[in-house]
Amino acid sequence: MTLKAGDKFPEGVNFLYIAYTPEVADVKACGIPIPLDFDKEFGDKTVVIVSIPGAFTPTCTVNHIPPFVEKFETLTSKGVDAVIVLSANDPFVQSAFGKVNGVTDESFIFATDPAAEFSKSVGLSVDLPPAMGTRTARYAIIVSKGVVKYIEKDAKGVVGSGVDAVLAAL
Repeated sequence: MTLKAGDKFPEGVNFLYIAYTPEVADVKACGIPIPLDFDKEFGDKTVVIVSIPGAFTPTCTVNHIPPFVEKFETLTSKGVDAVIVLSANDPFVQSAFGKVNGVTDESFIFATDPAAEFSKSVGLSVDLPPAMGTRTARYAIIVSKGVVKYIEKDAKGVVGSGVDAVLAAL
């Protein structure tokens, strides 16, 4: 299945994440991974899913995620209830990535797409060299009340999955 604008967002999508709390604020504090049930948490909301091939990689760390952090208030002022940064990295890596980016808002979630299962199921994964395996591609999806309003996958660099393209689509 290839997901496209106008499609109903798939049901039964679950990610993993570690909720930010002051007790796990230090980058060395682990926290406990918990499920993120997309239907239950976001079925009636507007959510931006921004996917990266890997936390702490050059493009993701320098060009892709910091603008979302910087413009989070602008996103919420345009009706976004949550931003989910998604990667095939484990939830501990994703949590640390959120912490080093200074994210403490419970509506800005760094989640794991285990083994890129969701991304594969909707045609948004990328196969990297064997040592790295299948990863989530670089993409952005706006889901509003269960319907995909915007979806762009970048082949190179940060274009359609960047914050400015997402803001223009809201």
